[in-house]
Amino acid sequence: MKLCIHRGTAEIGGNCIEVEASGQSILLDLGAPLMGNLSPVEALPPVKGLTDGTNANLLGIVISHPHADHYGLASLAHPSIPIYIGNEANKLLRAAMAFGPFGAVFPKVVNYQHRNPFQIGQFTVTPYLNDHSAFDAYSFLIRADGKSLFYSGDIRGHGWKARMFDQLLATGPKDVDVMLLEGTTLGRKGEERSETEATLVEHLIESISGTDGLILAAFSGQNIDRLVTFYKAIKATRRSFIVDVYIAHLLRSLGRKSLPDPTSGALRVFLPRRHKIGIIRNQAFDLIEPYRSRRIYPHELRKRRRHLAMTFRVSMVQDLTDADCLDGARLIYSMWPGYLERGSPDLREWCVDRGVDFEIIHTSGHADAYDLKRLVEALRPKRLIPIHTLTPDRYRELSPNTTPISDGTWTDI
Repeated sequence: MKLCIHRGTAEIGGNCIEVEASGQSILLDLGAPLMGNLSPVEALPPVKGLTDGTNANLLGIVISHPHADHYGLASLAHPSIPIYIGNEANKLLRAAMAFGPFGAVFPKVVNYQHRNPFQIGQFTVTPYLNDHSAFDAYSFLIRADGKSLFYSGDIRGHGWKARMFDQLLATGPKDVDVMLLEGTTLGRKGEERSETEATLVEHLIESISGTDGLILAAFSGQNIDRLVTFYKAIKATRRSFIVDVYIAHLLRSLGRKSLPDPTSGALRVFLPRRHKIGIIRNQAFDLIEPYRSRRIYPHELRKRRRHLAMTFRVSMVQDLTDADCLDGARLIYSMWPGYLERGSPDLREWCVDRGVDFEIIHTSGHADAYDLKRLVEALRPKRLIPIHTLTPDRYRELSPNTTPISDGTWTDI
């Protein structure tokens, strides 16, 4: 067995690993790059038969989780190539397509399950459900030719599924030949230990309790863990939680009893102007019909602002301005702060101009250095190879068996 990291040895995002054994190959992730200005077609790795389906030995693409830097180029693969993905991750991506380019619909899908090994030609693949800011995220153990490869995907140990990380440490595969380990946070200042999602709830309760007006919660709509964090804090402060119709649609599509139900009393649903225009244009009224009884309208945002908290995205700026509901409001930003530098309009300036308090309450979706080291010590890899990182040189702090490689280089396992 051998592997080639087509992208990811010295950048965050765009993961794509080709694994070959006995003439057959699979891809682990086929993500869109986050860095540079390559078009999707330009970013495609040079994998034989990937787009034209002429390589019968390319057996499938195994997607670790529904973040675009891990699945974003998979829709360009030939439709005859199977896509292996978690069932709920697939549901999430399909549901997101109704609201724009945030998801995917794959023509040939095979769902896998936690710790249930499955066969792809020569390869035995075992998925491990893990803790990450993406919903239904997995790591993988791949065995072939008497060798073992463990690919972490994106992982952490401080979210609502931290027990999955602990289980991996306790009962995961040991003495693997090669471990491909993400290191997103390595090199970031102040990231030695990350706050837990549970701790974030405490910070949010304090912040919300000290706010007289409307709470605006800015986080990724597909970050279900962060949705749960806000839900717990908002419920504790006895406010009503309002989600936009996009998040409501995602929750209803997942249909999990452990998540708040947007069609019942747990949530209210707001229809932003941008989504309203799209629904009318596409005659997609079925998208809003399930939430008819839970709708909330601009006049209620203004009238009840002291008792409400709602999800926020930049596209809702005009909705909120027109609703005249921002007196005493607070915007809680709960994403990587680096995104603020890329956004337009600048949310901090927007808040200052409208007298809205601005606060960052966030924790990373990726493992800190402490948990990465714990993972390496538990799995005891004979070789550690960096991926999904800007600082591959830091990996020697995790293991003396670190052997960085370059994009496009084949290495034996």
